[in-house]
Amino acid sequence: MRYLSGEELIEAKEYMNEVANVALDSGCLRSKCGSIIVKDNKIIGRGFNSPPKELESQRRCLFSKDSLHKKVTDKTCCVHAEQRAIIDSLRNNPKKIEGSRLYFIRDSVKPTGDE
Repeated sequence: MRYLSGEELIEAKEYMNEVANVALDSGCLRSKCGSIIVKDNKIIGRGFNSPPKELESQRRCLFSKDSLHKKVTDKTCCVHAEQRAIIDSLRNNPKKIEGSRLYFIRDSVKPTGDE
């Protein structure tokens, strides 16, 4: 791990603000996540977590995790924000992803249903 300072720290804070805006598009009811991929000071990929293809039939955000097998460590129905950002980057900027940086944010949301 490396600590940022100066211009690099200012730049990282600006990207984290953008990631927070991307997370607002999240369709998950349990946690709002956002991710961007940056290369050469340009955002080359964006992603947020939500059910596959935004299908309500795939939503399990408010299901009890107790119903899943104890070995299942990823108990979300959502496609992860990082996955979507990588897919977006590979789709639109496939030659730029190597050597890029990924920024991520997660904001837990209190479920509105029973758990």
